Amino acid sequence: MGRLFWKLFAALFLALISTVITVGNIVQWELHQKHPHMQKVPSQSWSAANRSTPAPNSQNQTGYVHSSNELNYVELLLNFPFSALVFCLITSAIFAGILAWSISHPIKLLLEHLKTAADGNLLIRVSPKIKVSHDEFAELGAAFDLMALRLNSMIKSQSNMLHHVSHELRSPLARIQMAVGLVMQNPKKMQSSLQRVELEAVRMEKMIAELLEIFRLESGMQKLQKTDLDLKGLLAGIVGDVQFEKQDARIHLDMPDKVILINGQLELLQRAIENVVRNAVKYGPALGKVAIELQRSERTGEVIIEVQDQGNGVEQQELEQIFKPFIRGRSASQIDGHGIGLAMTKHIVEAHGGYVKASNLSPIGFMVRIHLPLANKSSAG
Repeated sequence: MGRLFWKLFAALFLALISTVITVGNIVQWELHQKHPHMQKVPSQSWSAANRSTPAPNSQNQTGYVHSSNELNYVELLLNFPFSALVFCLITSAIFAGILAWSISHPIKLLLEHLKTAADGNLLIRVSPKIKVSHDEFAELGAAFDLMALRLNSMIKSQSNMLHHVSHELRSPLARIQMAVGLVMQNPKKMQSSLQRVELEAVRMEKMIAELLEIFRLESGMQKLQKTDLDLKGLLAGIVGDVQFEKQDARIHLDMPDKVILINGQLELLQRAIENVVRNAVKYGPALGKVAIELQRSERTGEVIIEVQDQGNGVEQQELEQIFKPFIRGRSASQIDGHGIGLAMTKHIVEAHGGYVKASNLSPIGFMVRIHLPLANKSSAG
């Protein structure tokens, strides 16, 4: 038993004992108030003394009776039944011990598991040991287990991300070292080597910026500055930018006639949708067609952006994995990229209250669907 148990036990025990004694004394006092004849007032002796001595005044009589009542009250306290006192002590000790244990035991278990978690073991569970109480301590244990589970998941995620970042940075750094080595061996190749160094530096800067954006979205540090956005205009601008950079891109955009408004942050949503469109152009066949369709669902109160390409798609078990950082399908492993774009799209869309899904098309092709909530019915109509 720890110090907390004995502190609670002593406090509860003294409280129960004092309560029992106080209640007993009140009951005894009430009984003697209702039956004054039970007071042992020496009336005969006083009468004899009255015949032999001058009668005292009324003040002296009152004082004598008051003194006699105090003596009787003390006598009643001294005559309190010993068996009742022992019973009160035993029952108070039992109830105080049970209550103190029910409070101190869950706290002790939580403290032990907190120390274990602090040592790095986040897989330990405390709720099965205290859930039988079905009270706030059981809820606290469940909350502790959920916290430990999420911390363990976050640590694993960060560890995996660190591993992938180190792997992805190793390749451009190696190419930079090679370019520097070529310059040192042949100064005439300085121009081409510097261009290679600049290209790799830009790639690393872009990758690090995207990773920081994902981290801010995951941690909740990114505060969205939402405004009403015209989704049709946003899509048209993205398609125009992609076609300007890749003249041979065959992109077909299908949108409804009505204006569609969503509530969100312009630059983030633009980046999320643009990542999907660029991936479709990038991983599709050279002369393949990319179809983008904007739909509005009155039943669910959302808009759906479908982006389809005619590529080979991904394996079925990879459909959920491709939205994680640095995870790429096997069919895309030979194409330049880091595998961050779809992960960023997922976090941005979820931060706006939507979700994103991917699926393979039959007989060939790949589709990404972005679901976003409408701003509101009045503005969206």
